[in-house]
Amino acid sequence: MSSVDLRKLLDSLGPHSDGSDADSLLDHGEADEAHILVLLRKRELATPVIEAVARHDRWNKRHTVRAAIVNHLKTPRTLSLRLLTLLFWREQLRVATNIRLPMPLRVAAESRLKERLPELELGEKISVAQAAPAGLIPALAAENHARVIQSLLRNPRLREQVVVTLAKRKTTSGDVLRTVAHSERWIVRPLVKTAVVAHPNTPVHVALTLLGRMPRRSLRSLVNSNELPPVVAIRARQLLFGDGTTSPR
Repeated sequence: MSSVDLRKLLDSLGPHSDGSDADSLLDHGEADEAHILVLLRKRELATPVIEAVARHDRWNKRHTVRAAIVNHLKTPRTLSLRLLTLLFWREQLRVATNIRLPMPLRVAAESRLKERLPELELGEKISVAQAAPAGLIPALAAENHARVIQSLLRNPRLREQVVVTLAKRKTTSGDVLRTVAHSERWIVRPLVKTAVVAHPNTPVHVALTLLGRMPRRSLRSLVNSNELPPVVAIRARQLLFGDGTTSPR
């Protein structure tokens, strides 16, 4: 059968097709994975055709085909949830961030990714962090690794409160706090800047640099809090009062 004939088979399958209508394409020796993916990209494809692909021994073990089935809006939820557990983490991430899919399926993908997070390699966590859905962000924010956090800080779904919580956590490392301080997107936020300056693990030169960029009102609040590391507290008083001995009024 020629490529033109295969194209005709693909074109014939649509919203009113039955599962048996797909047999000619699924069983054909010249059909390859690309043909099946073209089929599964049809938005109005009938659910029985999708189910026929999922049952077919030649195609149902291919990860790209499984991922295409899970991402199709006409796939029954029970089938999507079953195949979801068989996907690679990248494919699960795609499901979790596909806003066209039903929320329960996306939440299930988030949950599976959260379970797998501890077993991912560093480079994989970095990739996940930049595109992670909102439900996965708190788990990634708990990763005390500067490169993971650097990637997370670029995530458009990240919210300020998560960054503030991260910057206030007692166990947050100096490398992570330095990474937050160098983020142009986040260090301009007063709450983030204050949390980084006040953290005892923030490298001194980083905290002192940030102090010099803070308005007097924020400096006064920091001095009054009595929570600054000693060297940082002295510098804050100098910036406010000209020396380290004058008490705030």
